Amino acid sequence: MNNSRRWRDTDRMPALESRLLRAEGTTGKCYVITFSPNHNITLADMPAPTILPVIDTWTKIYTSHIDPHSSLVKAAKPTTLMPSAANGNIVDEANQQYRYMQIFENKGQAMGCSNPHPHGQVWTTTSLPEEAGLELQHLQQYRREQGGCNMLEDYAKLESEKGERTVFENRSFWAGCPWWGVWPFEIMVVAKEHKRALVDLDQQNKEDLAEVIAEITRRYDNLFETSFPYSELSISSDRGVIADKLLQAWVSTKHLSLAPRRRSRPHISTCTSTRHSCGAPPCGSSRSATR
Repeated sequence: MNNSRRWRDTDRMPALESRLLRAEGTTGKCYVITFSPNHNITLADMPAPTILPVIDTWTKIYTSHIDPHSSLVKAAKPTTLMPSAANGNIVDEANQQYRYMQIFENKGQAMGCSNPHPHGQVWTTTSLPEEAGLELQHLQQYRREQGGCNMLEDYAKLESEKGERTVFENRSFWAGCPWWGVWPFEIMVVAKEHKRALVDLDQQNKEDLAEVIAEITRRYDNLFETSFPYSELSISSDRGVIADKLLQAWVSTKHLSLAPRRRSRPHISTCTSTRHSCGAPPCGSSRSATR
């Protein structure tokens, strides 16, 4: 009987493996954007007007990958991409519809960045990361349960009025320490009015965003009296085949997070320092309000 049971268990293994151990492939593209021709500066050293072209480049790349059936197309302006030697465009046409795009910067050797030149990256993939999808789900749920209100817009209004966690704000954006923040000195930048993605930002919004980035990064450096390491990422709406379904609920998903991986001043002993592997930063946390 034991042999018979062992045989049955062995016979079930392929079924259990297909049921429990699942993997699927994903494809995508990666773009590297240099912020300045000067090797010895960072965003903190750049005036807001010189950060504006960086935001415009983000927008151009985002626009070039929008699903033609998405309602974001109506807000997107025609874009002429920078030339490249390959095919005349900085971006190739996608063979598959990319569902997610993450714009980010890892600054400093402590964040695993081996190239000191001021630069960031854009990753776009055919799959939607779980945490980004969970944020979208809860943003949608909040709007449904709160009579059409938008969570991030409401949160920006609340924090702006309280002022307890505000670091900087202007006409278009609130920037401060999120109530659910995980990392010390973590800062979240939220549009004060509903913005789904970069294509929804008008010229004034872009100028205000450039001002916020310049102010926040400069204050990091001034606070710690050094070029401060951080991860910066932008989270926008899902861009693929399910975008229209999500956007029908009018969920605002445009926000920017800066997460320094430090719990004390950066000049602490190297034996207690942590160097983080360079790559796309995490798109949320277990304690975020959107989760």
